[in-house]
Amino acid sequence: MQETVSSILDSLQRADLEGAKKKIQEVSTVVRSERERGNLMAAYGIYSSMTKGKEGRMQTWDSDRLARAARTINSSQLADDFDVGYAETLLSYSALTQRSRQPEA
Repeated sequence: MQETVSSILDSLQRADLEGAKKKIQEVSTVVRSERERGNLMAAYGIYSSMTKGKEGRMQTWDSDRLARAARTINSSQLADDFDVGYAETLLSYSALTQRSRQPEA
């Protein structure tokens, strides 16, 4: 499942919204746990935000701020497996977008 979510995030990072949508639909039938459900819902949330944004980009994306929010979710004593999966996906996407913004050496 983690490889599939990574593939979805890669499609989103490249603004391949149709590819991401197809992968989300395919994997939604094989989700087995609350953590996987959280992973998928975060990916779908990113997809949904991008489809509403201009040119396939999230307009209010601040990867540092999102990373702090995801870490807060993970450190919460009330976080369940769904929350942990959701936060994992947000952190993965944040890291992916930060790497893509860095100039190559």
